[in-house]
Amino acid sequence: MAQDINTQARAVTTQAQAMTSQANREVVPQGNQQVSTMASRLRDFTRTNPPTFYGSKVEKDPQKFTNEVYKILYAMRFTTSDKDELGTYQLKNAAQTWYVQWRDNRPLRGGPVTWEIFKKAFIYWFFPIEHRETKLEEFINLRQGGMSVLDYSLEFTKLSKCAPSLVSDPRDQKSHFVTGVLDDLKEECRSAMLHDNMNISCLMVHAQQVEEIRTNRKSRDAQRANSFDGGYSKVRLDIQGNHRLRKGSK
Repeated sequence: MAQDINTQARAVTTQAQAMTSQANREVVPQGNQQVSTMASRLRDFTRTNPPTFYGSKVEKDPQKFTNEVYKILYAMRFTTSDKDELGTYQLKNAAQTWYVQWRDNRPLRGGPVTWEIFKKAFIYWFFPIEHRETKLEEFINLRQGGMSVLDYSLEFTKLSKCAPSLVSDPRDQKSHFVTGVLDDLKEECRSAMLHDNMNISCLMVHAQQVEEIRTNRKSRDAQRANSFDGGYSKVRLDIQGNHRLRKGSK
């Protein structure tokens, strides 16, 4: 009887040790898996060839850097915490030094660093207020001029990021866009703005389509004019040739 009890006890002990050993084996890879997952995400991110930012004086557009990096992070559906860790990996030299100091000096009550918190601090530091005021003035004075609607739209979109207070309201944003287009496009654009579903992107596309239609029409009219002039000149030369032949026969 005692022997059976001891045998059962040893079996239970052996089973418990086996379960503990298995649990330990499962716990260790979990931490390694997290590291491996982050390394995998970093590898996938860097394969997209994201831009880098060095913080040198010749770099004048930190806004473009954050926009390009965020597009990649958003497209790859990274989490909020991943966006900050992966995005800031692209900071080099002086920019990386600034980030480490800024991150380590943040108050504890500030909470974890998110992409939006980082972006706000980054733009404030590397995009001085003097430069922002210059870009704001460029946006206010932006006109299509000799640009195509597409080029004007791209410039408008780029500079509008430096004037958030002027484009925060969708109607103000569309009105400012229309102000800058050529005079012969203004009426078409203002009419389009009356539609409820006409946002700034649709308005830009509409203006491009109107410009393309008018350009094609002018091109066809010019071809017709050239064809008419060519036919008229041929008829005139034929008449002159016949007249010379008649005079020669006399």
